[in-house]
Amino acid sequence: MKKIMKTNIKIQFVILAAALMLSNSCTKDFTDMNINPDSPTVVPATNVFLKATTSAIGTLFGERLDIYYAGSYAGQTAAIGTGDYEYRVDINNSMWRSMYIAMTYFVDAGRLAKIEENTNLYAAALTMKAFVAQQATDMWGKIPYSEAFRMSEGKIYPKYDTQQEIYTALLKELKEAADTFNSGTGNIGVGDWMFKANVDKWKKFCNSVRLRVAMRMSNVDEATAKAVVAEILGNPATYPVMTENADNAYFWWPGVSPDQEPWFQRMGALDGKKKDQYRTNSVMVNILKDNNDPRLPVYVDKNKYGNYNGYRFYYGQTKDTLNNGNNVSFIADRFGNDPKGFSPLMNCAEVHFFIAEARQRSFVTGDAKAAYETGIARSMDENKIGAAAVTAYLAQPEVAWGSGTTPNIKKIALQNWLAIFKQSVEAWSESRRTDVPLMTSVSENYAKNHNRPPFRMAYADEEKSLNTSFPKEVNENDIFWGTQVWWDTRTGIQ
Repeated sequence: MKKIMKTNIKIQFVILAAALMLSNSCTKDFTDMNINPDSPTVVPATNVFLKATTSAIGTLFGERLDIYYAGSYAGQTAAIGTGDYEYRVDINNSMWRSMYIAMTYFVDAGRLAKIEENTNLYAAALTMKAFVAQQATDMWGKIPYSEAFRMSEGKIYPKYDTQQEIYTALLKELKEAADTFNSGTGNIGVGDWMFKANVDKWKKFCNSVRLRVAMRMSNVDEATAKAVVAEILGNPATYPVMTENADNAYFWWPGVSPDQEPWFQRMGALDGKKKDQYRTNSVMVNILKDNNDPRLPVYVDKNKYGNYNGYRFYYGQTKDTLNNGNNVSFIADRFGNDPKGFSPLMNCAEVHFFIAEARQRSFVTGDAKAAYETGIARSMDENKIGAAAVTAYLAQPEVAWGSGTTPNIKKIALQNWLAIFKQSVEAWSESRRTDVPLMTSVSENYAKNHNRPPFRMAYADEEKSLNTSFPKEVNENDIFWGTQVWWDTRTGIQ
């Protein structure tokens, strides 16, 4: 980060010096005559907003983070051959840098929106900045936030805030955005590829993200979480949330290179001859099979022998013949083989499961069972599953409310985890928060030392070496383990 900041300072200095030279040596008439209308000096806020959005989505839902890293940690995807929790300095640096570049763009889009007096665009930029920040802090834990994006104020080495401090800031920012939308003016503009400048959908997304933040922190700060959840769910007219699939915060790609869906860019095989190393994970495949889940063929392809089989992580995985290329199932077409496919920031099914959990834990009153079943129905509908299949699925002993051996609260967590396939950072975060599904086997390289997937991403080496405020007390045992993030309250794990 320091390197980027120093580069920006140099650029600003050069621009300032050039400006001073011109002001001293050029006449007003000469300046007026040499204005190029095709080279604007002020970029519209909506353009910056689009750049920020594509930057954030390209990182969060790109193949490296979304499939290889977080997807593997979440138990949903894997890479055959390596099947490893790979650590590469250049990629790790790039992911950290890209997240901050995206947030910086959103800050700048918000600044320009204020200048343009476009409060709706400002609120959208603030919402997206908070969305990316939550993903970042959930990946790493402590990160620079309160002093980030303030280089003009001399904050060259921004301090690292605790995750509790960051979550407090996120709740404040999202509430500000929600209230701004309620009285907002201005068209978000052509840079909004996700909701096409539909402010009502932005309101729902903003409040849904705020609900997500509250539920994520509910095990460590229940009082704050309950108050936020009650404010949102108790005032649907003021703080509406996503309830239908039409509300889903999905970024649909144009489908023309280079603007193709990132999973397709890596795995796409429109001729049907898939060859990529990225496949499905046995944790997800086995859960889908065990409960006769009709989403199985939508999420997972059959292998060469007509079976559904995911890659297994454990000590000895590389010698397991079921883990070879012929035996491990590919990711099915809806998620990985459409150039005009989607990158899912959040869906309404997740919202219904948060509502079900909040009701089940008595954060608010209401029918938890109804919200749980609605969440399942929304996920099924999104994946084009018919009503009869949904009814049959809801009758499965370990799915049906109040039946089988699985507690209802864990059923909610599992269904949420299943419904957010392709939101890998989110699925990994939820599995760390709830320990559902229970994953005790990890990649071969670490299987002798650990009984859970990675606790968090490793910090970028360039940040450790360049930011003098880096928290030296953070323990990065075996790179991905050591210090658990703030809201990860699991015990007996290593």
